[in-house]
Amino acid sequence: MAPRKRSGENRDLNKIPNLYRKLDKRTNKASFQYKDPRDGTFYGMGTDEEIAKIKAKQLNAAIYAQLAQSDTDRIMAQHPAVKQYGIAFEKWIAEYLRITDERLSTGDIKPNTHRIRAHLAARLGEMFKGKGIQSISVKDIAQGLKAYHDQGKARMAQSLRSTLIDIFAEAIQAGEIENNPASMTKNKPAVVKRSRLTYDEWSKIFLAAEDLNPWVQNSMLLALLTGQRLEDIALARFKKSADWGPALIAYRKRENHPIKPYAFIESDFLHVPQQKTGTLLRIPLDLRLDCLKLSVGDVVSRCRRHAVSQYLIHHTQNGFKQSVGDPVHLNTVSKGFAKARGKSGLTWDGKTPPTFHEQRSLAERLYREQGLNTQTLLGHKSQKMTDVYHDVRGAEWLDVVTK
Repeated sequence: MAPRKRSGENRDLNKIPNLYRKLDKRTNKASFQYKDPRDGTFYGMGTDEEIAKIKAKQLNAAIYAQLAQSDTDRIMAQHPAVKQYGIAFEKWIAEYLRITDERLSTGDIKPNTHRIRAHLAARLGEMFKGKGIQSISVKDIAQGLKAYHDQGKARMAQSLRSTLIDIFAEAIQAGEIENNPASMTKNKPAVVKRSRLTYDEWSKIFLAAEDLNPWVQNSMLLALLTGQRLEDIALARFKKSADWGPALIAYRKRENHPIKPYAFIESDFLHVPQQKTGTLLRIPLDLRLDCLKLSVGDVVSRCRRHAVSQYLIHHTQNGFKQSVGDPVHLNTVSKGFAKARGKSGLTWDGKTPPTFHEQRSLAERLYREQGLNTQTLLGHKSQKMTDVYHDVRGAEWLDVVTK
């Protein structure tokens, strides 16, 4: 049964919710009231019907919007997964890893870059797990990176930021987002805590390596005499084989190939196609480091003494995973240096001990004292070098001048 209509009231008023007309029996005049749907309280709206209708509509819009937002917040609080905006970030990470695999297969990025980005992307996936990609703000990213800075991991924070910029860039290409919030964060400088290596320290480490496998000392000598990076030294061979040309072509085209274009010796030069930069260097075998009283050629001869091998840095003993003459993996070369460093008894006052790579910096300083153009030796390009040497864009060998 429908409720009885009360005398003096009109609930219709053109069906505007919560607006009522009330008739005063004493004066026989009508007034209007608004009933708050949140708690049932009545509020006077005056005697002008049109004004009362306008006010009631405005109140309904504001109050019902508030009620809807309240219900939304309550429901989303009970179901955190609903808070996502856009694709879930961890799902996009899976897609990003697929894209990164594809870029590796086409030669767009190098294996080491692929390995590092895959590792960092997994970390970032955990950092923003449960968030939609569109809901990740600049503040979210800044706070996440700050946590690493506060732990003294500034380099890691820089690497995470760089990878995150790439992740969002790919998301923009895919239409998942429109802006790159990671690029809006500040790239805070990292204080280098790794110690530089002095020549006296190098000499002590070299002597400590005397009881280790011969390739440890040989790799150290090559690093100091040539100033080249670890990977270039580990790949170096005594001569160029037929596989070198196709490997270089594949490298330039960023195509997959079973081997990398390695350094080799030919016509009294050590030819070094730098793995990191692609620069082609020719280092004369008679390049001599005065403090050691040795030349590059002397070190090459020393590398031939213990076993027959294609590689300058090679194993001289059979082992579980290697045979005599096999190349020494670059990580093993690095560990060999670290082992000799540990045997030397040197300490660096709380700083990170110098790594194998620090020999490159030491070589630059020692050769600069001899007056050598170290910028050429290290394969760095700048305006100064362009003024002295014409830029051949990696199409020809760049000779290191010894005088």
